[in-house]
Amino acid sequence: MPHDDRKRNLIRPSQAGFSLLESLVAVALIAVAFLPLLALQGQLTRTVVAVERSETTVKNMTSALSYLRAINPTATPEGSEPIGDAVLSWTARPVSEERMALDQGGAPGRFALQLYEIDAVMGYADGRQGSFTVRAMGWRETAPVGEILN
Repeated sequence: MPHDDRKRNLIRPSQAGFSLLESLVAVALIAVAFLPLLALQGQLTRTVVAVERSETTVKNMTSALSYLRAINPTATPEGSEPIGDAVLSWTARPVSEERMALDQGGAPGRFALQLYEIDAVMGYADGRQGSFTVRAMGWRETAPVGEILN
C-alpha cells in the first residue's frame, strides 16, 4: 500500500501555488492601497515647499525691518536695497512737524527731528510682493558741534 500513500500526498498541478489571476488581483489591491499614500506624499511635498517659502519671506522681512530702522529717512526718503533673494523698496513721508531736539538743560540741541512713515515693498524674482509700513525718526544736523559748545 505504499503506492496509495504516494497518490494521496501528491498535489494536482491545478492546486499548486498562486494562479496568474490571483497574482494580478493581489498587485491591483496593493496598488489601490498605495494610491492614497502617493497623494499624501504629494501634499506633504507641496506643504514643505510652502513652509520653506514662508520662512524665507519672514527672514527677508525681518532683515528689511532692521535695515529700515537703521536708515535716516530725512537723508534717504526713498530707495531700494537687495535683501536676501528679494529687493526692498521704500518711500518715507513725514507725519509730524520738524522739532528741535533739546539738550538736558532744555536748550535747543544740534538736531532737528521729524517722525516719518515708511512704506516698504519686498519684491521677489517670481513676481510675489510683500508690503509693510513702519514709523521711524528722521534727523538732520542744524549746527556743527563747535557752535553748540560756544
